[in-house]
Amino acid sequence: MEIYGMLGEKLGTIGKDKTHDSGQPEEQNVPQWKKDFLQKPSISSRNGIAWGYGTPYEDTDTLVLTSTKSDFVDIRFPRKRELGKPIASDPSFWAFSGTSSTTFLGVDGIEMRYSAHCVWEHEIDSKGPGISDEGDMFLLPNGDCMEVGMMQNPQSGKVEMYKEYWTSPDLAGEPELELVPSIVAKIIQMPNDHDGQAPSLQNGNGGTIIRIGNYCQGIVRQQSGDREGQPAGADAVLVERWTRGIFEADRTSSTAAGGEQVLAASTGWVPDWRNNTPSDTGISMPCRWVCDDNRKLGDQIVVKGATWEVVEGCP
Repeated sequence: MEIYGMLGEKLGTIGKDKTHDSGQPEEQNVPQWKKDFLQKPSISSRNGIAWGYGTPYEDTDTLVLTSTKSDFVDIRFPRKRELGKPIASDPSFWAFSGTSSTTFLGVDGIEMRYSAHCVWEHEIDSKGPGISDEGDMFLLPNGDCMEVGMMQNPQSGKVEMYKEYWTSPDLAGEPELELVPSIVAKIIQMPNDHDGQAPSLQNGNGGTIIRIGNYCQGIVRQQSGDREGQPAGADAVLVERWTRGIFEADRTSSTAAGGEQVLAASTGWVPDWRNNTPSDTGISMPCRWVCDDNRKLGDQIVVKGATWEVVEGCP
């Protein structure tokens, strides 16, 4: 029997701890709210952001894919992109990939239920190297999640408190969100840069593609030579998002005339119109290859001299 003080602090245990003597796996004793935080793979869509104590709004189409082993690709497309300009010139655009970790909050043995602290280490980031971010996550009664932390407001340029609201993508008539297969491919060998030396590679810092169910996202860091001749402010990363047969009802694209074009349903893989990979130079990253249902661990492909390998696979 566990003994707790008047303030909820754990004082000790009397007798046998039956929860650890039952022969049941410890995982079965984890409460459901913790399992919700630890669920991998996962697909998250941002439903709004508020700065300080302001009103939430959403000016991006943000999707985060997190693999079974906590690799992630986070792409935040501006909902209204100004055509003819690099997407990175829009302050709302942000794309990054890396690994995430989750710990549960508590002080002096007092657990803070329905909350967790998450850290995202960025290996590739459209805003620059060496960035990591973290926030406190709180489960909401409707099953969504609120993230609270501090980061730079792209509109003001100042570090401010933020609140982000996360949910699952609309199912568009599907009975439930598909989380399999979960596939991760990374660049394991880069072509030589213009100085004749291949850039050093660490875990996923050249490029990462993640496919989970009917969603796929990829990000590649451009080498300096790849951007020669491009306009000032050209994107430091290339990103792609693909979906298969599912489109949210409110997901529309702005036309050159300023109107909106509703995306039609499709049963095949369709690239997002805001992808910034050049269309006139062939395939820049093998997202469509990763989306092949027969893809398996260890598969490799070479694209523009870069060798990609499936490093994580869960059929």
